[in-house]
Amino acid sequence: MIPVRGKLTSIRSASVAVAIGMIFLCSCATQNSTCLRLPADVTMNKDAGRGGVLMVAVRLASGEKLPLVLDTGSPLTVLDKSLEPKLGRRLHAGTLWNFGVEQGVGAYAAPKLYLGGVPLQMSGTNVITFDRNKLADHDWPSFMGFLGMDVLHHYCIQLDFAAGKMRFLDDEHADTKNWGKPFPLTDIGDGCFSIKDNLAGGEGLGSEIDTGCSSSGWLRPELFQQWTNRTSAADGGIHSPDGVLAGETYHNLDFRLLDAKTIASDDLHTKMNGIGLRVLAQNLVTLDFPNRTMYLKHTSDWPLVDKKTTAMVMTMAKSALKFLIQLQRKGQLPGWAKKVHGRTRDFHCNHDDSPYLDSATLSILKNGDSSVYHYTVIRTSKRGVWTLQKAWQTDAKGRELQEYAVP
Repeated sequence: MIPVRGKLTSIRSASVAVAIGMIFLCSCATQNSTCLRLPADVTMNKDAGRGGVLMVAVRLASGEKLPLVLDTGSPLTVLDKSLEPKLGRRLHAGTLWNFGVEQGVGAYAAPKLYLGGVPLQMSGTNVITFDRNKLADHDWPSFMGFLGMDVLHHYCIQLDFAAGKMRFLDDEHADTKNWGKPFPLTDIGDGCFSIKDNLAGGEGLGSEIDTGCSSSGWLRPELFQQWTNRTSAADGGIHSPDGVLAGETYHNLDFRLLDAKTIASDDLHTKMNGIGLRVLAQNLVTLDFPNRTMYLKHTSDWPLVDKKTTAMVMTMAKSALKFLIQLQRKGQLPGWAKKVHGRTRDFHCNHDDSPYLDSATLSILKNGDSSVYHYTVIRTSKRGVWTLQKAWQTDAKGRELQEYAVP
């Protein structure tokens, strides 16, 4: 799981703090999009929302291209420290927090940044440099930093993962009727935004919208415990690995649990829950920052995967289903008699970040029965023998009816 990136929440320098303050005192709602020259559509990298983050090739005035993560979870634009010789004199020092991990950073005069030949609007006068090797995770090849909210809040950006396109829209004249459900955005205090909802069905703190997080997101301990507690599944609540947002169901979520050390840090973003790119990518996403509204048009119930992963999953599905059929023929499949026929309704990997896809759940419909039978199987190696781990029955609405003993 790759956690959220680039949370700049503490700068120990008066002048830098003033620059940061200038960003957040500039009201998004007052920005006039007609005064901005909007970049052309950007083709997404193929793994964006499919296990990877969304990368944009931003250009310096010199013509050098910088692959940056489009990160709504970073209040400022942050560049790798290897670029410091090109940024001039270091102005001030500061501190960056990333999921409880602290590192010293430097502040420099912000260079002109271009996207597709169009200059990007930026609030404030500084960018921050950091050591990417000191992040909580840093396994992306060739990334040089984060394009943060000091730039992004000027724009209305549409992320169309089905078409593989990122679009910069005119928020004042766009037709929003096909954008989906609107979610009002609230500034969490540093220029990043949250919505009041969460995917785990709990009350209380809302969720930060973080495109720099390639996983489903993260949960604070109290909500994570509620989400993973299946003992009260009969009440119709939301339980792992599924979730619901605005009435839409999302399967196979991989939330990160925030630990006590991370929560106790000065990272402002760990004071709430978060929704990452893996969930957002199941929608047509329109981030209308000038009008402080996010729109989601649900396009997929399941996480998106790339072609390689799809092929691996299909091979795994056939293998797991073959194992269940063998159990059924032996009369060893809980809840299912030998001569009863049915069909597979759906299949998903429980640990799709595993190198060999070690766990899966199949949902099967029995002929003449409106309920659904679920079977979770596990293995310890790519060619290992499957073992039935759990079997249970739900009604058509997903409410658990009974759990079977596993032989």
